[in-house]
Amino acid sequence: MDLRLLSFALGASSSLLWPWLPSLAWGGVLLCLLVPLAYYRAWPLCFVLLGMLWMQVSLCWQLGWLTQLADKHRHIITAQLQSAEPEGDEFTRLTLNIRQLDGQFVRSLPLIRVNAYLPLPPLPSGSVLTFAGSLKPAHGLANEAGMDGRRLLLGKGITATGNISRLIDIEPAEPNWRDRWLSRAANSWQSLAHGPLLAALTFGEQAGITDAQWALFRGSGLTHIIAISGQHIALVAVLGWWLGRLVGLRTALVTALLFAAIYSALAGFAVATERALIMVLVWSVLRGCQREWPAYRIWLWAFVVLTWWDPFALYSAGFWLSFLAVAILLLAGYWYRKPNLWQIQLWLLLGLLPLQLALFEGIAPLAMVINLVAVPLFCLAIIPLALIGVLVAPISGVLAYGLFWLADFGLEGVMVGLSWLGDRLQLWWPLSGQWLPLGSLALLLWLSVRWRAARWLWFPAGMAVLLTWWPAPARWQVRVLDVGQGLAVLITRGDRALIYDTGDRYPGGYNMADAVILPQLSQLGISVIDRLIISHQDRDHAGNRDRLLAALTVRSELSSYPFDSNTQGCQRGQHWHWQGLEFTVLWPEQAGGSGNNDGCVVQMRDGNTQVLLSADIERQAELRLVALEGAGLASTLLVSPHHGSRTSSTPAFVQAVAPRYVVHSAGFMNRWDFPRPEVVARYQTARQWITGHDGAILIEPRGDGLAIRAERDHGPWYRRSGAWWKPKLWLE
Repeated sequence: MDLRLLSFALGASSSLLWPWLPSLAWGGVLLCLLVPLAYYRAWPLCFVLLGMLWMQVSLCWQLGWLTQLADKHRHIITAQLQSAEPEGDEFTRLTLNIRQLDGQFVRSLPLIRVNAYLPLPPLPSGSVLTFAGSLKPAHGLANEAGMDGRRLLLGKGITATGNISRLIDIEPAEPNWRDRWLSRAANSWQSLAHGPLLAALTFGEQAGITDAQWALFRGSGLTHIIAISGQHIALVAVLGWWLGRLVGLRTALVTALLFAAIYSALAGFAVATERALIMVLVWSVLRGCQREWPAYRIWLWAFVVLTWWDPFALYSAGFWLSFLAVAILLLAGYWYRKPNLWQIQLWLLLGLLPLQLALFEGIAPLAMVINLVAVPLFCLAIIPLALIGVLVAPISGVLAYGLFWLADFGLEGVMVGLSWLGDRLQLWWPLSGQWLPLGSLALLLWLSVRWRAARWLWFPAGMAVLLTWWPAPARWQVRVLDVGQGLAVLITRGDRALIYDTGDRYPGGYNMADAVILPQLSQLGISVIDRLIISHQDRDHAGNRDRLLAALTVRSELSSYPFDSNTQGCQRGQHWHWQGLEFTVLWPEQAGGSGNNDGCVVQMRDGNTQVLLSADIERQAELRLVALEGAGLASTLLVSPHHGSRTSSTPAFVQAVAPRYVVHSAGFMNRWDFPRPEVVARYQTARQWITGHDGAILIEPRGDGLAIRAERDHGPWYRRSGAWWKPKLWLE
């Protein structure tokens, strides 16, 4: 049984690596292979194929409705509200299940996320909204570093995103039992300083936690406690067990399972709570049947059942962190029989290190020590007090307040301690990309020390470390980063860098510095910027200037707009050499302007090739540039002016530049339809990329030309460009 469960889990998990989503023809092939394999009783291979087949069918069913979005951007949508996260009076993020799309019933009831930039009345879960708005398949930025937004959305079951432009009708629902329970509890803790943290600990409501608090939790390694996880469910189940034990064994099993199920529902059935609930269910059934199973078998059953219940869970970082953490605890228990808290924390730190580096590109070096103090405090005091407070909130608000006050007192001590540490030490260490293989090698070496049979790993691991640190010649690289509707270009050579524009910054706090630029610099091991060039004042180019100046050492700044006294004016005729490259400012003629036609245009040369960065200049500036430069505008690669707007890329400019390659920095399915079809047609002799479609573009010298790599040309199916959700016979 165990081998079959493991085989199914491996087959299902392989979907994370598929280069494309297989078509039904492949499903037929898998079914045909199952027959002879079953006849010869090759059960492990059978269950691997069953896992693959299950994921193929599930993904095709859940994503098939996206073909209805291909023809147009605007839709009339009727959907049932799952949750609403207001951020101020004019912005709310809604998660909904679609019922009808343009008058047609959607059978799979897909989950979508939409933004409402308009005031909305309080909406309880279950309300039905009809609205006009845009909708597009789940999408995220695609860069070498930073969060994989598309996988993040799919991990939550969200298959499309969009915006509400006009509300047509609202059918408000009566508050359900969870909303009423939450309201009662919130009334008891609303006067407390850490009410939002109590809401997160007990109901999984994280909207009230500030970015500064999340940064502290990440740096201290406590996000697994603040975000409801398996240990919360285990505590509730134990509480139910104790209460039921007063009556008898079978009653204890029922109450433990009931308490765990109710609390999982209160927490919204997150992946970690689903996993813990399944484990409690299996354990309760076994105890009721007076059977004993090894812990690893319960773990396997939980993995398989959760994959059956929610196939998209495999794409969630929380799923893998949760299951891997439990697996490490099982291994530690097997190794030490009765491991102490120090040993458990050490195993978790080392075992989760490669996954943490892969997912979050950094480590919290003090997490182990902080967890040794914080975990007992949370598990023995803060969480039990908060959970008992939730249980009694519908009965006695006064008693609930007292319990919440005690939990809040404990949280105050934790937050004061973390803030004190955060003011004096850097809790979170972002690490460059080379640390992922090094961290994995360190883990293998540690295991080989603990396990004699693995000592042979020392030699290949040592060779791998040597090759990792072996110096290689540094070539210049240009990255046109995927920053949505905006522009950010990173020019590097070794650990030296220039930045041209910074992308956008949004009202809700989301910004391209933290999402893209800083993670990319961290992966490359760059902490100093030799020159920051801001082409002009527009927010989609200059929105993160202040953030970068605060986060990095910037040796000089150049811009056509005078941001402050340290900003050097960008003006035609400026010229400098940097790392063997030659830079020339071609425009504007006079610094100090703030419009599109005042943008700082820079040409980079290495002796063989030329790269032209053209900001947002339009027809007037282009024609003047052609008159001034003539053949001097000729460039191998062009980052198109104004994201491919119809007001730019005039025929005379295109003819003068005559690029072999063109990159349009434009957002996916943006409302302006950039780059415009007529602009794309003007560059018909050049090979073209769109960052919103192709992801970040990496340009490197290769011989006498350029090697150009688009981020979405590589990786698994859900990260690819084009109609990634459509099943294919083979990779096209």
